[in-house]
Amino acid sequence: MKRLKELWSWWRESARRRRIIGLGLFILICGGLLGSIKFAPTFANVDETPLNSAVSFSTSNTDDSSGPGVALTARQYSSKTQRLVMQFHITGDSDDATDASILPSDLDWHIKTVGQESASYQVVPTTTNHYVLIVDHLDDNFGAIQITVENRDKTVGANGKITKGGSAQLVLKNHPSLDNHNLEKLSAKQYAITVINKEIEKQQQKIKQNKQVIQVAQAAIKTDNQKITMRQKDLKYETDSQRQDTLSGISDIRSDQDTQRTNISEAQKDIKKRQTEISYMQKKQTAINDGRYQLPKPGKTQIYQK
Repeated sequence: MKRLKELWSWWRESARRRRIIGLGLFILICGGLLGSIKFAPTFANVDETPLNSAVSFSTSNTDDSSGPGVALTARQYSSKTQRLVMQFHITGDSDDATDASILPSDLDWHIKTVGQESASYQVVPTTTNHYVLIVDHLDDNFGAIQITVENRDKTVGANGKITKGGSAQLVLKNHPSLDNHNLEKLSAKQYAITVINKEIEKQQQKIKQNKQVIQVAQAAIKTDNQKITMRQKDLKYETDSQRQDTLSGISDIRSDQDTQRTNISEAQKDIKKRQTEISYMQKKQTAINDGRYQLPKPGKTQIYQK
C-alpha cells in the first residue's frame, strides 16, 4: 500500500514534466513536417517536357503554334559535381549552318530553380541552332529546373504586320535516373568544342553515306548500259511483237538510269552542303579555342515562386 502511494505521488509530481516533454515533442514533429513541406520539391503540378519534343515559341498576337520552337535533346546531372548539362535545338529553322534565321543574340534565356537557392548557369551556343546549358552548384535535392527561352527576333508579314518571336517554356524534373556520376566537368569552351567535334563526325558520316549512294547508283547505271547493249543486239533477230517488248524494256531501263542520275545529283549537292557546314564549324571551333569567339557570360538562376 505504501508503495502504491509513493508511485501515485511520483506520477502527480511528474505530470508537469510529462506535459513539457510532450509539448516539446509535438513542436519538434510539427516543425519537421513544416520544414519538409517548405524544402521539398514543389513542382508536381507541372508536366515535365519530354526529350526531343519541340515547344513552339508562342506569340502575343496569334494562336498559331507552328514555326520555330525549342526542343530539349539531352540532359545529364551529376550529384558528385553538382552539375546539370542540357542540350537544346531550335526547331523549324534552317538546318544549314551558314544560314540561321534565329541567331544566339535573338534569344534570351531565363533559368529558375525549384527547391533550393539560386545556382549559376551558362548558355553555350555550339553549332547552328544548337545550345548547351550548364547549371552548376545544383544540390541533388533540387526539385526542378524551369527554362524560358525568349525569341526577340521579329518577322514582317505580307501585310506589313510585325509578329513578335514569342517565348517557349520547358521543365526538367529531378529524378534518380537523371544522376550520372561519370559526367565530365568540362569548361564552357571545352563543351562547345566537344559538341562541335561530335557534329562534325555526324556530318562526315552522312557524307560517307552519300558517297556510298553515288557508288551504288553509278554501278546500277553501268549494269543498265550493259543490259541496253545486249537488248539492242537482239532487236534484229526478233519479231515485231518481240521488238515492242524489248523497246519497252529498254525505255524502262533508261528511266531507271534517270532516277539513278537524280540520286547522284542530290547526293553530290548534299555532300557539298555538308562540306560547307563542316568548314563553317571548324572555323567557329578555332575561333572559340583561341578566344576570338566570345561565349556568353555565366548568370545566376532565379528561384521559382508559386
